[in-house]
Amino acid sequence: MASLRSLPLPAPRPITAPALRLPDPIRDQWTRDAAALRFPDYRDLDAWHTFCGQAKQLARTHLPAGIAQQLTHFFSPVGENSLVIENLPVDPKLPPIPRDGMRPSAKEAVTEAVIAGIISQWGEILAFQNEKLGAPIHEVTPVPGLERVQSNSGRVRFGFHSDNAFLPSKLRQRGLMLLGLCNDDTATLLLTADQILESAPPDLAESLAKPIFRHACPASFNLPGSSVVSQPCPILWRDQLGLARVSAASSSIEPLNAEARQALQRFRDLLHDLDPARIVVSPGTALLFKDDRVLHGREPVNGPRWLQRSYFTDSLQPLREAVHADPRAFAFDARALLRVHP
Repeated sequence: MASLRSLPLPAPRPITAPALRLPDPIRDQWTRDAAALRFPDYRDLDAWHTFCGQAKQLARTHLPAGIAQQLTHFFSPVGENSLVIENLPVDPKLPPIPRDGMRPSAKEAVTEAVIAGIISQWGEILAFQNEKLGAPIHEVTPVPGLERVQSNSGRVRFGFHSDNAFLPSKLRQRGLMLLGLCNDDTATLLLTADQILESAPPDLAESLAKPIFRHACPASFNLPGSSVVSQPCPILWRDQLGLARVSAASSSIEPLNAEARQALQRFRDLLHDLDPARIVVSPGTALLFKDDRVLHGREPVNGPRWLQRSYFTDSLQPLREAVHADPRAFAFDARALLRVHP
């Protein structure tokens, strides 16, 4: 009989905070107020910032103090890995789900006002000119012809990953916000960096913390060419605060030596064995998470699905300074960012 010391330890269970819920009367009034806004041509930077300011004021008016307090903590450096808010406003009359992955011109601006309003109170929306034409808010829905692609446009199961891991860590998003418009039962899956690190054998954790991996550009970016890869970087490590961090485009990682090749295979096996949190981003549900504190994936999409996604960061000033951009800019050329040393 094996001793207790020799028995394998159970893998850590996923930890998720209970969902917050907006009361119906507040949702209804916020919906009416947001419906009066017009979504701008985001290429007009003044118009975009005016919209964000209006949306921010609506969110400040309608978010209950308890939810606002939870959001304040989430956006802090030591806040939760993820946060779920239910019963948020959605356009009363949505147009048909877009088949091209782009925002329908006939759509009202209700969900966009919610996303911009929440993020703008605690951070800034970030976009990339090479993805979704630089739109600040992305339509996440299957696109005909791309069903089998590992991207937000596909229908196949999407493996665990960090978005845009090929970019320097200081010049990409800090987190994501997803808001459901239409979604039957397709779940977003989350694994925390703590969960992965606590389950990794010490020698594997040591290898994953070394800068012996490169990340390739994702399929959703219009950046053809195999040269579009990150600088050598780690996958899993602890920062100066002792927080576990993870950055991994898990299906497109290039190992740089034999140690990295072995560690990468063990890392993928480990992810397969862990138990992720399963969150259905249904209509009116928002999921926010830190993109370097969790890996996220998606179940296969078998029915209709339409989410909106936005990247957020604490401040866009470092990106504007790095590429000498307009002081109002929110969308950046990924190739220019790759030329900036992290």
